Amino acid sequence: MDGFTLIEMVLIIIVVAIMGAVIALNLSGLSDIKVSNAVNKVVGDLRYAQQLSITTQSRHGLTINAAQDGYSVHIHTGGAGLCGGEPCIKDPTNLGLDFIVNFDFYQQSQLSGVRFSSPTPFCAGAPSNVIEFDKLGAPTDTAGTVMNCTSTIGFSGSSRTIMIEPNTGSLTY
Repeated sequence: MDGFTLIEMVLIIIVVAIMGAVIALNLSGLSDIKVSNAVNKVVGDLRYAQQLSITTQSRHGLTINAAQDGYSVHIHTGGAGLCGGEPCIKDPTNLGLDFIVNFDFYQQSQLSGVRFSSPTPFCAGAPSNVIEFDKLGAPTDTAGTVMNCTSTIGFSGSSRTIMIEPNTGSLTY
């Protein structure tokens, strides 16, 4: 009679359980990788906005969207515009489109689920979902007041904090 014995069935269940445990342990490291990649992207874009501010001698910054799942890079003009009330700058790596990053769609959704931990993630000014840099590269609020700024990015229990020092604009994470 062809079939499986009880011992063979138990062994198969044990092997499948062990494989499942190994896979689950390996996948838990993915949240750390996602958060690290998101932090690297945000820090790179903050540095880009900071460098634009220094080289053009006009304020540039980031605006976190209301869903906390992305941001846009803008130039401060003091008027209404596309990116958080200001005009977007063009993304040099995305065929000159507006510089808007959404974690859920960025690079084939590799950062899907990553979020800023707070609806007001940056400087303690109004609005605090916006950070700008002055002509010396210092972080400011939208009024141009130099601030000490932090932001935390997280995914599935893993998080990292970006800190921007006042006056120097030094970024640590």
